[in-house]
Amino acid sequence: MAIEPLEVELKLEIDADDADRLADAPLLAELAREKQELLSTYFDTPERDLRRRGYGLRIRRKGSKRVQTLKAEGEGAAGLFVRPEWECAVKGDRPVLDANAGPLPELFAPEVLATLEPLFETRVTRTVFEPTIEGAAIELALDVGEAVAGPRSVPLSEVELELKSGNPRALFDLARQLDEHVPLRLGVRSKSEAGYGLSDDAKPRAIKAEPVVLDRASDARDAFATIARGCIRQFRLNESGVMGAGKAGSVHQARVGLRRLRSAFSLFKPLIADDARAELLRLELKWLAAELGEVRNLDVLIPRMSDRVRGQLEVARERALEHVRIALASARTRLLMIDLVEWLAIGDWRVDPADPALAARLAPDFAADILDRHRRKLRKRGKHLAKLDDEHRHEVRIEGKKLRYAADFFGSLYPGKKARRRHEAFLAAIEDLQDALGELNDFVTGPEVLARLGIEESLPSLGKREQREMLEGAEDSLETLLDVKRFWRA
Repeated sequence: MAIEPLEVELKLEIDADDADRLADAPLLAELAREKQELLSTYFDTPERDLRRRGYGLRIRRKGSKRVQTLKAEGEGAAGLFVRPEWECAVKGDRPVLDANAGPLPELFAPEVLATLEPLFETRVTRTVFEPTIEGAAIELALDVGEAVAGPRSVPLSEVELELKSGNPRALFDLARQLDEHVPLRLGVRSKSEAGYGLSDDAKPRAIKAEPVVLDRASDARDAFATIARGCIRQFRLNESGVMGAGKAGSVHQARVGLRRLRSAFSLFKPLIADDARAELLRLELKWLAAELGEVRNLDVLIPRMSDRVRGQLEVARERALEHVRIALASARTRLLMIDLVEWLAIGDWRVDPADPALAARLAPDFAADILDRHRRKLRKRGKHLAKLDDEHRHEVRIEGKKLRYAADFFGSLYPGKKARRRHEAFLAAIEDLQDALGELNDFVTGPEVLARLGIEESLPSLGKREQREMLEGAEDSLETLLDVKRFWRA
């Protein structure tokens, strides 16, 4: 089998107003630069068949030349894009689907490919630099322009660092040095994603976690990296919503992305515990999640309060949101995202593991042990659930979340019909448990938030009978969950 050509690049977002300042950064100021005007047309079928299969097809015009590029999705969930790519020169403005054009003719029927049509364009001015960092040759492309679909357009401004030769670590070192001059944020959306959003007239919205697809032939390291990059992507996609309108949905989903990532660190602890950077990154993630916590607590509390204090709480939310925005805009957060992606790609836990046999375990086997272990923990901590105090019941809730995220992360590793049915039943049961415990937790955190704000107002009380019924419901949900047959042992 022929080895597919790979492109390795780190994508970063930059404010368009900072583009000129970046070119004046000490690392770049004395370098030769080349300016290019690039017009790229992206193609897909009316049913978006290419996108659904993880491919992007474009023809880029640079002067009188036209180059057709097919890119596979590859490992591009967060910042570091490592993906198969096929390029060939073409004469016209229609895709050429021959042997040089990549695998499309093998993947799609001729009648499907016959419906390919232009969907959108990107028009950018690209400024190219070629710095050398620690002996590594890098191409830096600064792109400023727009994506256009019919009458709609959206600005584009990004930096792509492509490794030409040398150690990939140099990409991240360069990113950190440039961030000292202008703010750079980890990029998780390709130009084609922006264009598809325009073409489909997608409205801004909170982004839920995307399905995790793991390869059954991958090892534990690949599984963790894929999961973690997906969590980072969810956070970053919602971060822009928090910085923009700041709606409750974006705050919640940004926090969920961080919570899922922290759970992944916990679930994969046997794999990463001997890497010293793992604990440092975990603590930074804990800090960042806490920064979002107060806004989320207020979003849950405000609808439950009387009109008399709702205005005070909304003012408090605006203050808390501004605090969150300052934290998100900080160099601490920007560099945390870059550090995470670097560590996931080339950290010691991956390239020089303390336990090579553990690191090389097949993902389905490693995942099954994780699921068994946390199912046992939930069973143990959930004993006599209705009699537990608030603190210990919260521990059950946290353990339940870990098991829920583990089920989300690993479901694709067990594809049989029986496993899928069990997986669906397992998720339904654990969601019922989480809903019941979450509602009880809201009655605990609400008064704490009011006390911190100095607001003298009582929440609608939870009567003893109602509390007993909720606790019994939670116990029933836990019992149902533990009775569901394990999908990972189907």
